[in-house]
Amino acid sequence: MGKLDNKAKNFKGGIIARLYHDLRWIYSFFSNYNLRIALYVFIELIHMTVEFMITYKVGSLVDYAVQNDYHRMIYIGLAYIGMIVANATISIAANRCASWNYNSMMADLVKKMYRKILYSDWEELTKFHTGDLLTRLSNDAKVIAQNTTVFLTTIFTNSILMLAAVIVILLNDASMIIVVLIVAPIIMFSSRIFMNKIYEAQAAIRVIESKESAYNKESFHNIQAVKAFGLADKFYDKIKDLEVERYNADMKSNFYSLMSWGITYVGGIFAGIICIAWAFYRVSSGVMTLGALTIVVTMALRIAMAGKTILGQIPTSLQLAVSTERVCELIDLKDEVTNDSPEYQKLVEAGEENGIAVHIKDMSFAYKTNRQIFNKISLEAHPGEIIALVGPSGEGKTTLLRILLGILNIQEGEASACVEGNEKEKLALSSETRSLIAYVPQGNTMLSGTIEENMRLIAPEATDAEIIDALEQACAYDFVKKLPDGIHHNIGESGIGFSEGQNQRLAIARAIIRKTPILLMDEATSALDVATERKVLSNIMKKDGKRTCILTTHRPSVLSACDRVYRISDGNVTVIGEAEIQKLMNEF
Repeated sequence: MGKLDNKAKNFKGGIIARLYHDLRWIYSFFSNYNLRIALYVFIELIHMTVEFMITYKVGSLVDYAVQNDYHRMIYIGLAYIGMIVANATISIAANRCASWNYNSMMADLVKKMYRKILYSDWEELTKFHTGDLLTRLSNDAKVIAQNTTVFLTTIFTNSILMLAAVIVILLNDASMIIVVLIVAPIIMFSSRIFMNKIYEAQAAIRVIESKESAYNKESFHNIQAVKAFGLADKFYDKIKDLEVERYNADMKSNFYSLMSWGITYVGGIFAGIICIAWAFYRVSSGVMTLGALTIVVTMALRIAMAGKTILGQIPTSLQLAVSTERVCELIDLKDEVTNDSPEYQKLVEAGEENGIAVHIKDMSFAYKTNRQIFNKISLEAHPGEIIALVGPSGEGKTTLLRILLGILNIQEGEASACVEGNEKEKLALSSETRSLIAYVPQGNTMLSGTIEENMRLIAPEATDAEIIDALEQACAYDFVKKLPDGIHHNIGESGIGFSEGQNQRLAIARAIIRKTPILLMDEATSALDVATERKVLSNIMKKDGKRTCILTTHRPSVLSACDRVYRISDGNVTVIGEAEIQKLMNEF
């Protein structure tokens, strides 16, 4: 699957060239659908042929009527009925085939994009707002899937229909070639006048849709805060502004589309007048029969209808170009580096007996924005230890956990997991070593569904007894067993129905049930009282004495339970002693 040509993404000029590159990408992406697209084209060609014959036979019907040949008129009439029934049947088949392709393509494209979001480099992905990602997954994917089969097929079949109609007209009167030579440039020129404007308007619409989706998501996610601070009117005013912005962009696109269609339509009418006037002149000169005139007029009508259909594809083509480039921007993101080494399995097997330690030595890290976070820091955590990371907000505590998880890649030094007592058995921290780690992030991370479903999401084979054991370790079973459905109780969106402290304990239980040698906790006990916090940590370490636990905290009350405390400040990481820990606890 090749990337969208950079010439297409950065092209400042010709829309036709840009659309060409976008279409190449689309048909490369859906190359496994070539036969199905060809089937749809074949059905549409049959459909076009039947419609063409319906139009073509009108001339014969007129000539037979003039000649009072009723027998042949009845024969043609029956043939017409047959062709009309066939045409309806073929239309149904074409629609069914298009729907088959659309739904399959939509599913494939959404799966590809969703997988890219899950597996792409995390830092690259954070350039996109989640609302924007949702818009690309829904609106943009839908535009592409809807038009991949239909767009070029419509242009192709209608162009053939126009060509065939022109040939029939010329066969009836070769002098009509003069009209064709006059008409063609008019149509071509008028159809391209507003294409750049339509493209710009469509691009603006997509950006506004992404903004609106992002704002809606944030509004609904923080609805309690919106209500608590009395911000409903302000949030509503913002949506009104976005809707005005979207309305203006949509109306601008509609205006340019109508202007493009209107100018081309007027050009077509002018061309049609020339064509029909010339045809009537040829009839009055005795060169053409009334039947031939009828054929010329109906074929001219066919050309006009086909031309109108093709012109109707201009806004569609530009929507398709905009959506394709937005989808490509997402799909072209780099995947995070993954490894599948035999050393990993050795590390796991050796770690089962002795546990897994974490070693960081002379490590430096900066985000791709060039913001330096760490400068040659060192840290270690061993099985059976609880290690705390403290320091002001924004200094890098969560960033360090992301490095341990292999979500971020260091630029210098070492960050590795190794078998306790044998530093030779080690692996650099990456997505490969992530399965050694259970993680409790900041905030409410419980998902909609039952408590049991949340637990089995992490450990599908876990028994009810194991789930209850994990809840007990996290001091969560005391309130879970009082629920009407126990572990089968349903959790609302973002943990609605439970307090912040209850949600934190459920999240800790979910991490515990993974049974990994390393546990990372990012402010995971911030909503717990001191006694419960200490009991949770004691339970975790008592249950598995070889577990390595690393936590971040702003609450010094937990520090006395830790084996070692590191302060993170100004890009440095240093161990602090008991006196400083006591000072922090006293100040708190």
